Amino acid sequence: MEIVTKFLDWVLKLLPTSPFSAFLDSLEALPYLGYLNYFIPVGMFLKIGSAWLVAIGFFYLYSIILRWIRAIE
Repeated sequence: MEIVTKFLDWVLKLLPTSPFSAFLDSLEALPYLGYLNYFIPVGMFLKIGSAWLVAIGFFYLYSIILRWIRAIE
């Protein structure tokens, strides 16, 4: 199990960092974001949106792989 973890860490280190991390960090510095977040949960929207995008990405990747091996049409 440790070998798999080390391999996955190595693969993740090969990937580039997120281009949006600087933008998200600058959002935390906004002075009234806490008040806005009380009425409109911006942070939760960002988390749900990113999870949705990852799920859709995995779906398309899975679909492409299955089409490539001709398991589906």
